[in-house]
Amino acid sequence: MKPEISREFIADTLAQSILDPRTRALYELCFLHRHHFQDDIVADKLRMIVRLCAETGLDVAGFSPEFAAHRLSRSGVDRWFAGLATAEHLDFALVFEMHKRVMEVFADLPVEQARSLASKYLHFHFPELFFLYDARVEAAAIDLGEGECGYLSRAEHDPDYGRFFACCRKLTDRLSSLAGRRLNPRELDRVLRAWADYRDTTGRDMAWAA
Repeated sequence: MKPEISREFIADTLAQSILDPRTRALYELCFLHRHHFQDDIVADKLRMIVRLCAETGLDVAGFSPEFAAHRLSRSGVDRWFAGLATAEHLDFALVFEMHKRVMEVFADLPVEQARSLASKYLHFHFPELFFLYDARVEAAAIDLGEGECGYLSRAEHDPDYGRFFACCRKLTDRLSSLAGRRLNPRELDRVLRAWADYRDTTGRDMAWAA
């Protein structure tokens, strides 16, 4: 029988998950320097994100923060950010479009890595809007999800991130009764990672018992 996530599991996970100083510093850096006027500052943001990615198993060997910073600074990213920041009513198509455009800036990476790195870069600039993607978290979201997530794929968007985003929003609604409030993207990421660890452990225990 599929195990169900509990109120206690969510509460314990969030109680143990305190932002470390490096993550807090990255949020502050992206908040204070949302624009892409200076390549060295953009490269610093990317280096910090890549280090955090490495701790969750995302290997971006060969990625050059300096080269990516140069490309970001000469892309339309600041116009895209301004459109997202000033939108009176959030259109999720705009969120998906933004993710796809940043993915394209990282197009020298394999698509899975570009997808994950783009989600993280956008999350640290817009922490309430973008969910943090990687394959392990996606698997946990699918495991916890119930039924279809309701994402209508469009050719101009990345379908994998779109489905993941829709699943996360559905889970946020579903878990709000257990958490007592709506989880923000960072909190949901913590819960999904803890659930992935839990399923890995229980799966091994079941295999040994068999």
